[in-house]
Amino acid sequence: MHYAKSGVPEGRSGDWIVERFYISDSAADCADIDVRPTWARASSGEYTRLRSGSVDYMTDLYEEWWSQRRAMEEALNRGGDVLVTGLGLGMFVETILRGEPSSISSVTVLEFSSEVIELVAPHLNVGVPTSLTVVQADAFEWIPPAGAHFSVAWHDIWPNPCDPESVTESRQLIEKYAGFADWQGSWALEYRDLAGLDAQGTEG
Repeated sequence: MHYAKSGVPEGRSGDWIVERFYISDSAADCADIDVRPTWARASSGEYTRLRSGSVDYMTDLYEEWWSQRRAMEEALNRGGDVLVTGLGLGMFVETILRGEPSSISSVTVLEFSSEVIELVAPHLNVGVPTSLTVVQADAFEWIPPAGAHFSVAWHDIWPNPCDPESVTESRQLIEKYAGFADWQGSWALEYRDLAGLDAQGTEG
C-alpha cells in the first residue's frame, strides 16, 4: 500500500472543478515552524484538488491519504465487499484496488453529485475496474440491496473534518449502516483522532 498522487485530469462539470495547484518551496519551508504532526505538513510540488465554488472538497495531499490508512488496511485485510460513501478524487478506491493482492471482491461507491462522477469515475486507475461500482446516491438515503453485506464501510463526504457537523453526520452514517457492515469508520472521526482534536475541532 503506497501513496500516489491523483491522475484524474483537470476538468469542469457544473459547479465542480478538478484542477492542479502548487505548493511552493517557500510555503513548504514553513514546515520548520509548523506545529502540526509530520504527516499533516505539505511538501512542495504539484497537487490536484476537487472543488465546488471556493470550497476544496478533496486534495491529493499526503495528509488526506495518510489519514485514511487505517480504513485502507481494514479493507485490504478483511477483503470481501467494501462500501465507500463519497468518491472525491478516488484515492481510497485506487489504493485498495490498484496492484494490491487482496481478497476484495467488490467496491461500491456512493456519490451524491453526478458532476463529480462524470469528472472522476472514468479516470480511476484501479487495475480491476469490474470490481468497482459507482452509484449516484445520497448516503443518508440509499438502501442497500437485499442481502447486501459489507466487510468495511468507509464514510468520507466532508470537505473539512474539523467541522463539528461532520461528527454528527459520521455517527448518523455509522448508525445507518451498522447492520450492513462488519467494520465502519469515517474520515472526520479518524482525522480528529490522529490530530488530537475534540468534537469542536480544537485541540483536546
